[in-house]
Formats: sequence, C-alpha cells, structure tokens
Amino acid sequence: MSPAERKARRQEDREAKQRQKEEEQRLREEEKARELAERAAAKEREAAERAERKAAKKRGGRRARREEAKALRQEDREAKQRQKEEEQRLREEEKARELAERAAAKEREAAERAERKAARAGGRRRARKSERAESERRQNEPERLDHDVVARIRQYGVTPSPGEPDERGDAEPSPQPPLPTDPNEPRDAE
Repeated sequence: MSPAERKARRQEDREAKQRQKEEEQRLREEEKARELAERAAAKEREAAERAERKAAKKRGGRRARREEAKALRQEDREAKQRQKEEEQRLREEEKARELAERAAAKEREAAERAERKAARAGGRRRARKSERAESERRQNEPERLDHDVVARIRQYGVTPSPGEPDERGDAEPSPQPPLPTDPNEPRDAE
C-alpha cells in the first residue's frame, strides 16, 4: 500500500470517528431534550392535578376523588409505557449503528487484505492467466474417445445404458438393423 493510500485510509478513519462522535453527541442532546420535555409535561400535569383537586374539594365527594386517583394511575402507567418504548427504540438504534460500524470495519479490512493479496500475487497472475486459457481451450475441444470405445460403438451402435435415461424421452425407438437369424443369410442393404 502506497503512503498516499495509507494517508487516505487514515483520513477516512478519522472522518468516520468524527461522524460517530457527532452522532453520539446528537443522540445525547436528543435524550436530554426529551427528558426536559418530559419533566416539563410532568410539572404541568401536577399543576393541573392540584388545580383539579382543589376544584374537586370545593365540589366535594369521595367518588370524584376515587375517579381522579384512578385517572392519575392510568396516566402514570401510560407515561411509563411510553418511556419504556422510547428507551427500547433508542437501544435498537444504537445496536443498529454499532452493527453498521462493524460491517464497515470488516469491509475495510477485507479490502486491505485483497490489496495485499493482489500485490503478492502480481507475479503469479500471468501464470494463472495461461492456465485459465489452457483450461478454456480444453473445454472448447470436442471430447476424444478411445479407439476401442469407437470400435464398440461401430459394432453395437449407440444405446443408452439401463441406468441412463433416454435423451429423446419416449420418442420412437432407435432404429437398429434387424439381427439376422442365420449368420449365412445376407443382410438387407442399410
């Protein structure tokens, strides 16, 4: 790897770390803002509840106070549920971000390994190219059969072995000359 490439790689790493720091800072600020908003909403709720309790006292009645307490408990449960969901969402975002960072690091490492391998294999590449050309040439040549296989084909004809399916499917049977019953009997012209 040339010094310029190393310098570029270090610059990329610095920029990635900087982006990561900025993202973490943004997430912290969002969390802080959310907490402040929740506190402000809780204070407003408490103030409204106090005012409501005052009004209920003036109206009087045990039933109204029970209803109010029930409504308060329900609101608290809902607020806790919303908070849990938000925290779960933040954890999932953090996990996804970490996975993406790991994947990017793995890709960088793989690219570096490939570069090193390519640099080492520079001399071997020519030999591999000639081997590849030789194998392609062999594949393009028709297959050569032994002379005794050719002689057997001429003598008996080409018939598929019982284990091989017939390439033509269930088409007409292969035309074979009828075997003479008497070896001295002349064969018909083929």
